[in-house]
Amino acid sequence: MIHLSNTRFGDISVEETSAIAFPRGIIGFSEESGFTILERTNGPIAYLQSLKNPRLALPIIDSSMLSPSYPDGPKEDLANLVGIDVNNMAVLVVVHVSPDDKRLRANLLAPIVVDVENRKAWQIILDPETYGANVAIGDPKNTLASTNKTTIINAPASGTTTTATPTTATSANP
Repeated sequence: MIHLSNTRFGDISVEETSAIAFPRGIIGFSEESGFTILERTNGPIAYLQSLKNPRLALPIIDSSMLSPSYPDGPKEDLANLVGIDVNNMAVLVVVHVSPDDKRLRANLLAPIVVDVENRKAWQIILDPETYGANVAIGDPKNTLASTNKTTIINAPASGTTTTATPTTATSANP
């Protein structure tokens, strides 16, 4: 069990099998190489929680929630970029709420490609002529499919989704 104190969700514990290794880190956080996905009971947003820095948790969505299909082109192309089997691949997108217009925005330029079976992930850069790093979800070209439950990646050992377990009575709402 991995215990993290003082996260945005309070003190939490997650199974070691839920850890995802980022061999090259992620953009802006190259020293961060271990993460887990904290899933919520409702809503499409989950959190990519650092296992080293409890204050680092990036909101993410599964790319399959975007319409039209993202990214363009065959999924095999993404899998080949990082050398994984397309059948074991999940693609995640970092999102945020714009302080200007209060809309949910996605970084479509730099998705996170996850090898679900081997628990490894890479953030890759796509064509900047095609994708942007601050795309409003809900624009005519990009919409977010509605869902009541987030399920992105199952933990390999148990086949259940990774969920944070608060270890104290106080925890913040995301």
